[in-house]
Order: sequence, then C-alpha cells, then structure tokens
Amino acid sequence: MANRTYRYFTGAPLYAFGHGLSYTTFAYENATVAGASSSQAKQQDAPATLAFAPADTITLTFTLANTGARDGDEVPQVYFRHVNSALTQPRLALCGFTRVSVEKGARKQVTIEIPIERLRYYDTAAKRYTVEPGTYELLLAAASDDIRATVPFDVK
Repeated sequence: MANRTYRYFTGAPLYAFGHGLSYTTFAYENATVAGASSSQAKQQDAPATLAFAPADTITLTFTLANTGARDGDEVPQVYFRHVNSALTQPRLALCGFTRVSVEKGARKQVTIEIPIERLRYYDTAAKRYTVEPGTYELLLAAASDDIRATVPFDVK
C-alpha cells in the first residue's frame, strides 16, 4: 500500500484528504482526552499519557474558534497513528469527524467520541480484527495535512 491513499502517501498532495474551502478561518484550542469507560482515565490530575483497553471509548474535547470575518462551518477531523508498531500500520487513519457551525468571533466546545476498536487492523494469522497494544496519537486536524493538535495515549 506504499504511497496509496492518504493513509500511506508520503508525498505532498495537491489537495489533501479532508481538504475544504471556507470564507472564514478557524483555530483549534485546548485539545484534551478522557475515557468514557476507562477506569485508567482521569481528569486534570491524569498522567501525561492515559491508558485504555480495547473495549473503551476515548472522548476528545476541544474548543473551535471562528477567527475570521464571516459565519462558517468547519469539519474537524480526528486521525490516529500507532507510534511504534511492530506491524506495517498507516501513517495516519481517520477515526472520527463532525461538522460544526460557528458564528464569526464565537467559540464552541466540541466533543468527539472514538471507540478504541476503530484502531483495529486485520490480523491474518488470527483471522480476526484486533487492536495492537502500544502508544498511539490522536491527531486533531482541519485536513490530513493540516494537523492542529496531537494527543498521546496508550492501549493495553
């Protein structure tokens, strides 16, 4: 799959996956993660990297600010990547997105829930989908080449 689809492409595409046009601009601020069902996840006093089980759900929360002169819609996208995979994994892969309307000068808090099972791959030896344990990153982006925030976490 080398250099095929946005997931494995290493060059600079003319229009990246998720690219869109707008009459305004947006800022992504204060990205944080918490666990919807993880007993390991904690709030503000959490360790630098949270740990999740394959059955858990990550809750990504951030503020989307319309910094332009017009009202507009933005489609924040969430990608993931496995940091040190023992297997061939994509550079990044889409795991969540949402459309948000924000008036000029306004801010909205956005929450996107991502089940850990979305990080799965097909294990040909076991003949089933599985989530590889290890360190991952969630990449909050406006497009696949416009990463605005990176949040690390672990899967046990």
